[in-house]
This record gives sequence, structure tokens and C-alpha cells, in this order.
Amino acid sequence: QAVLAMTVDVAKGLGAEVLLINVAPRDPDVFGRQLKRKVISDPVPEELIDRRTLLDECAAEIGQSGIPCETLLIRGDPGRTLLREAETWGANLIIMGSHGRGALYRKLVGSVSKAVMETRRFPVLVVPAPLADEK
Repeated sequence: QAVLAMTVDVAKGLGAEVLLINVAPRDPDVFGRQLKRKVISDPVPEELIDRRTLLDECAAEIGQSGIPCETLLIRGDPGRTLLREAETWGANLIIMGSHGRGALYRKLVGSVSKAVMETRRFPVLVVPAPLADEK
């Protein structure tokens, strides 16, 4: 909700349109690697229906604010895929949420927001997850 609210505020202020992206786990083609861009369209695989539903709900909420909004459900490495799609769509800004996980998690698994920010190709606005006692 915090990311959606920030997205609406920024898009209204800039007169911008929004592309909502959800990056699903990779779907290997050959030798455990995904070699080509894989956009998920109808019929949506069973394991991705929750992601598609969430995208549609978020797009509807943004659309109610009068902001043009498109969605993209795609498979791939989250950081690289987000950056590639931002370039393809000519994005001016990436707004993303942060789960607020600890340093050990980031060290072992990584952080998508950190990976996107480190490329320095786009301005990135990271909206932190609310603390447990703020929910």
C-alpha cells in the first residue's frame, strides 16, 4: 500500500503513466538458464495466478486515481529484468518497495532494490516496509 500511494503521488505530480512489473522466478530454457524474455500472458500458470491478481488489483487502484497504468508479469532475474524493462519502456524513475530484511539476509540472498540502485542507470525511489509495530 505504501508503494502504491507513493506511486500515485509521484505520477500525479509528474503527469506520468505507470508500468507495474512483477518478476516471477526464472523458467530455464537450457542448462538451467533462461535465454529469452518471457512475458506471462493468458492463460497464466497456476503458480503465478496470485501475482497476476495482485498486479490487476494494484493497476485498478492506480487507475481509479486517473493515472494511465499498464502491467507486466514476466519471468527472470528480478534486478536485471526490472532494469531491462525500464530501459525498454523508457522509464524516468523506478519506484520499488523494500522488505526491510536484515543484513544477514541481504548478504546471503541479496536485495533487488540494492541491485537496481547500484547500476546507477535510473533514479530509484525505495519505499521502506512499515515496521511491525506500525502496521
